[in-house]
Amino acid sequence: MISFIRGLLAEIQNDSLVIDLGGVGISVSVPISRLQPRPILNQEVFLHTYLQVREDAWTLYGFSDKEQLEMFRLLLSVSGIGAKTALAIVDKVNPQRFAAAIGEKDTKVFTAVSGVGKKSAERILLELKDKVDAFSTADAEAPLAAAETEALDSSLLAALKQLGYTATEARAFAMGAQEVLGPDASPEQLLRQALKIARTA
Repeated sequence: MISFIRGLLAEIQNDSLVIDLGGVGISVSVPISRLQPRPILNQEVFLHTYLQVREDAWTLYGFSDKEQLEMFRLLLSVSGIGAKTALAIVDKVNPQRFAAAIGEKDTKVFTAVSGVGKKSAERILLELKDKVDAFSTADAEAPLAAAETEALDSSLLAALKQLGYTATEARAFAMGAQEVLGPDASPEQLLRQALKIARTA
């Protein structure tokens, strides 16, 4: 199985990226609106991936963080939900809202996504109600107040996510770096410190 892909972004299409891996262009279907940082041509891209193998096609799906990937996998486990629909949901609903909607039995979060009807939304709630607990707690391991999140350097968070760390890990390492170096540290110093913390975590 292909767990991740790292390479230069060669092309951005409607719902996919073409990534150059040493001269070979790999097409990866992605939730464009959820990609952080935003993809830029000719820059390095890192994505967590899921390979779907069918008789008529092999399709690679890519996500910025492991929470999105886990959400996609959970949706695929629901009867009647295919990869196209699962990707559309990931593109429109963030992982935290996804977990909350299942806990609150809120079908409107899913029916607001194009192609998802009421019956499909009800199946998602029914079949995932006992599976979402472990998923939702992953982001709750390092809860932050809104003010704390806003105080973190966005470019630092983006750089850490690009290197393959989850949103939760990136926030934790960024906070640690800022605590050590203080508010006057440059982005480069903060990134080096955050990576140092990551290596010892």
